[in-house]
Amino acid sequence: MKEKVSQIGTVFSAFVMAGCCLGPLLLVPLGLTGVAGTLAIFSTKYQLILMVVTFIFLGFSFYLVYGRKCTKKSSVVGLWITTILVLGMFAYTLMSKGYL
Repeated sequence: MKEKVSQIGTVFSAFVMAGCCLGPLLLVPLGLTGVAGTLAIFSTKYQLILMVVTFIFLGFSFYLVYGRKCTKKSSVVGLWITTILVLGMFAYTLMSKGYL
């Protein structure tokens, strides 16, 4: 159960970190323009802190799955899906800022 909570926290913090670029792309078509703007301003201001928090959550998730020898296949698959999502959000953010 802890693995799932940690993975959800990782994806949430990565989405907030990428909110400057990814938030408006996903939230404006849903009619949440105000939320998208607020998220963009917040995530731009605290982006470095949110990157560190995301990597801490991701490392904790890896510890819960591999450090404790978790044998549930759903936890391992969920962890790798989470990792791919987080790396995709990081890549999208860095590309939109012109670093990649």
